[in-house]
Amino acid sequence: MSIHSKVQTIPTIPLGGIEFPRLTMGIHPYDGVSYQDEHRDAENLELFGEVNPVADVIHHAVQNFGFSVAQVDHMNPELNRLHLQAVWETERRLKTDIGLLAYILIPISLNGESVSYSERAHSTLFEYDLAAVGEEAYLEQLSRDEILKYTVGGTFENLVTPKTVEPYGRADAENFTIDYATLEQYLGFFAGCKILVADPGAEIDLLAAVGRFDLIQEYLDFLRGRFDTVITSVHHAGITIPLIEEHNIEFDGYIVPINEPGMYMFPIQDRVVDAVRQTNKHVICIKPMAGGRYLGEKAFEYVFNDVGVESCMFGMGTIEQVTETATAARSVLGLSS
Repeated sequence: MSIHSKVQTIPTIPLGGIEFPRLTMGIHPYDGVSYQDEHRDAENLELFGEVNPVADVIHHAVQNFGFSVAQVDHMNPELNRLHLQAVWETERRLKTDIGLLAYILIPISLNGESVSYSERAHSTLFEYDLAAVGEEAYLEQLSRDEILKYTVGGTFENLVTPKTVEPYGRADAENFTIDYATLEQYLGFFAGCKILVADPGAEIDLLAAVGRFDLIQEYLDFLRGRFDTVITSVHHAGITIPLIEEHNIEFDGYIVPINEPGMYMFPIQDRVVDAVRQTNKHVICIKPMAGGRYLGEKAFEYVFNDVGVESCMFGMGTIEQVTETATAARSVLGLSS
């Protein structure tokens, strides 16, 4: 049983050397991200701008729905530190431990300049996807992706492509390095935290796109020296997962965007679903509700029953939203609330 004696414990899966819950608390919208629009982002920042409102929601999720692991991040230091403080406050209130799944950006560098999240990186990934499935299928997928539209500022006119920005070429890729001094700064953000799972950022996709599997292995080896369980976020799972496994790179599992509308599933939804079904690694899905556009039990029936993922991580939102969403997720897993 969980902390609340009337709540059935969320079942677990073996992940690396640990038991990992099939339902996990995501970090959005505590960092303002709504996947909807700027107005909703501003509302989130106002609502979750202090520790106690966030701690109240996490407390509710842990006590009343059995959650025991939360995703944490370092890329927005002020809000991410506030979120960590809220996790610690919940632990203090309930006298329990909450496991942490830490997203750790891979600081890729080219000639001393950061590559991660650069326009050229986005252009390279666009080219990567396009080459895999062809222009017609890829552009049709993008046209329906409201999460992608949100991330590029609300209009596809802002989308970076090889026609607008030069992708990284082979000569560039050969000079990619990992900036370990910056990486140590990122890890320092989590000083004092007990990290249950380390999650290299989705720059894994970029390294795979340019063929730098040696850097992926190098980074993995570095993290293995620090953390017992290492998984990886993969946003272009339909291509990247098969390539990682072809090159015998052994992560403990994957984090992959999966939802029935197919949003943020690159290069196309069918390729992602095939890759997830064929891997023998455990898959933790994110964005199961397509950024709040596909709600209720049907969202979790799709990822658990149709696609067959082992675990699901999703944002908490308000206490009312947690109640609605966690009840739906638990019901699909056959748990009472």
